[in-house]
Amino acid sequence: MRRLTLSWFVTAVFTLLSQSGARADDGDAYIAGYATALLERDFAMTGVSVRVVKGVLYIQALDLVGHEREKVVAGLSRVRGVRAVRILEPDDPPPITTEPPAITPASNRRGGWQFLPENRIFDPLLADPRWPHFSVSYARVIQPGAVELRNVGTISLGEHVNFVEYDSEVGGRFGAGLQPSVNGIFDLNAPSKDLVNADYRLGVPFDYRYGRFSAEAAVFHQSSHLGDEFVFRFPQPRINLSYEAVTLKISQDVGPVRVYAGFGRMVHSVPHDLPNWWAQQGVEVTSLIPGFSDSVAPVLAVHLEEHEKTDWNVDLSLRAGVEFVNPANSRRRFQILVEYFRGFDPNGQFFIERIETLGVGIHLYF
Repeated sequence: MRRLTLSWFVTAVFTLLSQSGARADDGDAYIAGYATALLERDFAMTGVSVRVVKGVLYIQALDLVGHEREKVVAGLSRVRGVRAVRILEPDDPPPITTEPPAITPASNRRGGWQFLPENRIFDPLLADPRWPHFSVSYARVIQPGAVELRNVGTISLGEHVNFVEYDSEVGGRFGAGLQPSVNGIFDLNAPSKDLVNADYRLGVPFDYRYGRFSAEAAVFHQSSHLGDEFVFRFPQPRINLSYEAVTLKISQDVGPVRVYAGFGRMVHSVPHDLPNWWAQQGVEVTSLIPGFSDSVAPVLAVHLEEHEKTDWNVDLSLRAGVEFVNPANSRRRFQILVEYFRGFDPNGQFFIERIETLGVGIHLYF
C-alpha cells in the first residue's frame, strides 16, 4: 500500500509539473478554445470571434445580438483561468497584447503590487476537511471509533486572507497571506451538545499561479484540545497533540475539472515520536448547467490523504451538491453539500481512530 500510494503521488506531481510548463500564450489559447466550445454548447453560438490576452477574454458585441448578454458573460467568467470578460463594441479598438485594459468589475487585478487583493491565487480545496473556511455540518457516524458518537455537529471558522500580491504579467502571480481556522466537533446526543474536540490552526501561505497551474507552500501550527464536559463524561488519557508543519500543494485546471496533489511534513510535534510525513491528492468538478442558471452550479469533489502515522492508509473525503455564486464575484461561494468520510479521524485528538460518517453541510468562502 505504501509503495502504491507514493508511486501514484510522485506520478501525479510530475504530471502536473510537466503540464504547468506551458507558456502563458498557450494558456490564453486554451481558454479561447474552451470558451468557444462553451458558447456553442450552452448558447448555440457558432462562428464567434473570441480573443484572450493574458487571461482577459474579449468578445464582439455583434456576436451577442439575440442572446442574453449577462448570462453569456457569467458563463464565460466561470471558465477557469479567465481574469475578466470584456465586450467590444463596434467602435472599440482591438485588444492589444502589451497591457490589457482594466475594464470589468469581475476583476480588479493589474500588474505590479497590490495590497489586500480581491482575487484568489490558489483556490480552496473543496473536500479537504481542514481547508480554512466557514462551515456548519451534521453527520451520522456509521462506524464510530473508540468514543461512541452517533450524531455529531461540526463547525469550521476560518479563511484564507490575502495580504499582498505581485503580478509580474509575464512570470505569473505571487501572493502571501494568513490562514487562521478553528475546527470543532460536538456530540449532538449529549444534553448540552458537548464540545468533543477543537483544533486551532494558524498558517502562513505563499501562493503562485501561472495560467492554469497554481501552487501553494505553507507553514502552520496546529494544537488540539478536548472539550471540558466531554472529558468529565469520558475520563481517558489525553493526547497533548500539537505540531508545526510545512506543506506544498500543486494544482492544474482542465476546463471545469481541477486536479491537485501535495505533501506535508511535521517539523516539530508533541508527542515527539509521531511519524512526520503525509500526502494528499484530489479532483474537483464545477460547471454551470446549460440553460439553467448563471449563478448555480453542481459540485463534485474528492480528496484523498495518506499519513505515515497511520501506515499510509487512504482517508477518503467525498462531497457533492450545489454551489451558488454572484457572477460578478466568483470568489464568494455558498455551497450545500452531501458529505461522506471514511478513514482515520481528522479531529486531532482521535487521529488513531477509524471512522465512517455521512452527513450534509453548508460551506461559505469569502
